[in-house]
Amino acid sequence: MDETAPPPPPPRPRILIVDDEANLPIFLKDFLEECGFDVSMAMTGKSALRLALENPPDAIILDVDLPDTDGYTLCRAMRRTSTLRTVPIVMLTALSDKRNEIAGLRAGADDYLTKPIDTERLQARLENALSRNIRELDANPLTHLPGNTSILQEMERRLRKQEAFAVIYSDLNNFKAFNDRYGFLRGDQAIKLAAQCLVLSVEGRAAQSAVLSGLWFIGHVGGDDFVVILPAAQAEDASREIIQRFDAAVPNLYDPEDRARGFILGKTRQGEPAQFPFIGIALAIVSNGDRRFTHPGEISSMASELKSYAKSFGKSAFVTDRRRLAGDGGPLDPPASELPAASQKGSDVPTLPPDLFSELGFSYDNPPSAAPKEK
Repeated sequence: MDETAPPPPPPRPRILIVDDEANLPIFLKDFLEECGFDVSMAMTGKSALRLALENPPDAIILDVDLPDTDGYTLCRAMRRTSTLRTVPIVMLTALSDKRNEIAGLRAGADDYLTKPIDTERLQARLENALSRNIRELDANPLTHLPGNTSILQEMERRLRKQEAFAVIYSDLNNFKAFNDRYGFLRGDQAIKLAAQCLVLSVEGRAAQSAVLSGLWFIGHVGGDDFVVILPAAQAEDASREIIQRFDAAVPNLYDPEDRARGFILGKTRQGEPAQFPFIGIALAIVSNGDRRFTHPGEISSMASELKSYAKSFGKSAFVTDRRRLAGDGGPLDPPASELPAASQKGSDVPTLPPDLFSELGFSYDNPPSAAPKEK
C-alpha cells in the first residue's frame, strides 16, 4: 500500500427512488449511477419506508402516485421519523397544476418536478439539495460557520488534489476562567468575537477572486475551537491580523472594574485563588509545503501539539511548524537565536526551553506572559 497516496474519494451519495412505473425508475437509476450516485428502488410506500429506515439514504425521489398510498402521505410519515426528517425529498408527478405542487411542499418535500423528467434538472436539484442539507446540518448554531463534516471534507478535497495549503487551528486562552466569572452567555459572545475576527482577517482581506476560487475556508470545530484553511504564504500575516483584531476587541467583553485592572479574579482547576489575564487567542499553523500529509488526522495531530505550545504562553500568540521530513525538501529549521525566549525569569508558565523547541522546528509570534495556565 502506498503510504503517500492521497485520501480515497468520498463515498457516493445514496438515492432511494420510490416509483411503481415500469420504465422510469430503471431509466433514472441508470442515469444517476452514471452521475456518481448509488441508487436503490422501492415500488410501494411500505417497502420504501422500510428500506429508508433500515439504510437511510442521502436523498429520496418520491412519486406522488403509489399502489398502496400517495406520495404526500408517505412524505409526511417520513418527516415524522427521527431518521428521515432531514433527508432531502424530491417529489415527482404527472400533474402540473399549482395545487399539487403546494400539497407536496406542505407535506415536507424539498423540491417538486413534473413528468416527463428533465434528467439534467433532476441531477442539479439533487446535488443542490444534498449540499444544502450538509451545510444546514453541519453549520454551528452559534456562529453559522461550517462544522466538522465540512472541515473534514475540505481537507480531504485539498489532500486528494495535492494542493499546497496551510491550516490554522484556533483556541482561546483563559476561556474557562472567563466563563466561570461571567457565565455562558458572555462566553458565547467571546466565541462569536473569535469567529468574527477570523472571518474579517481571512475573508475580509482576501481578494474577491481568491474567495470565489475557494482558496479560503473557515470552520467551527465546536466550543472555542476553529479551523482556517488558506494559502500557506498568507497564514502568518492572517494570524497576526487575527491576534490584532481579537486583542483590540476582547477588553469590551469585561466589566469596567475588570477592564480597568486588566485581569479577573478566579480559581485554578485545583481551586486555588488566581489572577487571570484577558482571553487570548492561540493559533497553530500547519502547512503541507514542507511535509506530506495523507489524512486530515495527521494535520490535526500536529496542530494539537503546536496549539498546546501556543496556549502555554497565556496570551495571544501563533506558532508555526517549520519542521521537515527527510526528503521533503523543506526549509532549514530556524536557529534558537531567532526565536524569542519562551521562559523568562519569574514566569510560572510551564514551557519547554526555546532552544529545544527550535530543534523541534517550532517558531512562534508574541512573547509569553506570566499567568496561570488555564483553558
